[in-house]
Amino acid sequence: MQKLLSRFGILTVLSAFLLFSCNNNDDEAIKSSSVIYTSKLPDGIQNADIIQLNYTFKELNTGKVSEHTVNGNKELTIDLPTGSYEVSVSGQIKIQLDGGESTEDVVGYISSEAITSTDKNKTIQLFIKVAKGDLILEELFFTGTLSPEGKQYNGDKYFKIYNNSDEILYADGLLIVQSEFLTVEKQAYRPNIMATDFTAGAIIMLPGNGKDFPIAPGKSIVVAEDAINHKELNPNSIDLRTADFEIYNDDMDDVDNPSVKNTLPVFSSMIMHNRGFTSYVLARMPQGMDISQYLAQYNYTYEYDFVFGKDTFPMSNDAYKIPNDWIIDAVNLSVNSEFQWIVTAPSLDAGWTYSGTVDRDSNRYGKGVRRKTLSTSTNGNKILVDTNNSTRDFSAQVKPSLFN
Repeated sequence: MQKLLSRFGILTVLSAFLLFSCNNNDDEAIKSSSVIYTSKLPDGIQNADIIQLNYTFKELNTGKVSEHTVNGNKELTIDLPTGSYEVSVSGQIKIQLDGGESTEDVVGYISSEAITSTDKNKTIQLFIKVAKGDLILEELFFTGTLSPEGKQYNGDKYFKIYNNSDEILYADGLLIVQSEFLTVEKQAYRPNIMATDFTAGAIIMLPGNGKDFPIAPGKSIVVAEDAINHKELNPNSIDLRTADFEIYNDDMDDVDNPSVKNTLPVFSSMIMHNRGFTSYVLARMPQGMDISQYLAQYNYTYEYDFVFGKDTFPMSNDAYKIPNDWIIDAVNLSVNSEFQWIVTAPSLDAGWTYSGTVDRDSNRYGKGVRRKTLSTSTNGNKILVDTNNSTRDFSAQVKPSLFN
């Protein structure tokens, strides 16, 4: 009996010793470390102020989560138990952009970050958070080119449309709409519907049944006026045979490349004004609506008084309207010396861009407008500037990308 008790006593002492040792090891394992986190602005962003950043730390072994918030351009100093962490950040920054400001959502992520007692300073890269949006106009080439003999050449114009979102989008059913009104001629049109609708002078629609023409994030499509090799007719032009779509006007003697999908005519003939007097929008009709239903419901008759000298002439005309809430992007074009007004609601586009500083500018040929790049997304795709102000969003009178 005494031997049994002695053995029991020894086991008790050993158990207590092992428990004490384990507790000591656990204490060592959860030793805290003071860490300083600094955020790095998104690529390409030089002038920005941090509004707020929300940090989340998840220890990968224990699953324990801690959250911290920083306001303004400050570092985050925190005490964390040593370990391996998943670190995520979300928040907002304010960017100074060509005289204006733009507030952008940002994110950052580190899948595994070691927190030790020796490594105190950490940096996390921020990225612009790409919105779940729709397609935008990346580039418009509308001026045409000059031949080696100095003659004006048309037909090589195009729209370049970009997926600025983080998900696959579809070109099917997309409307490309040219304005009825000119940015160089302001009239008091009656009834004035600009606050609710865009007045269309020409409309085309991209074909497809819903998911026939996917566009991956960070990719673009080209809609060409004529999808041919224009270099064969003008060495100063471009080859547009690889365009995704071709604007085919069946009511004109138009070129038709059978290997490129034709756009569908909705209203009038789409011919890009080569001095940039018109504006353009991208829009989508409500699901289930077809062209015939649209034409039956959205016609628009307007009137205005045309003043010539001392005489006034009552005028009227018929067009179609696109509700502003259908519009996913808008770009106003004009000419510096002739600009009078934008022909969209300011909520759609509060500015305008150009390729040519004076009317009939001979230097405009071979130039277009291209949307600026803001930064890159977490998967490396470029993020284009989209503040709904074409003056800030676009580089004016630049060499179009398809000429490079």
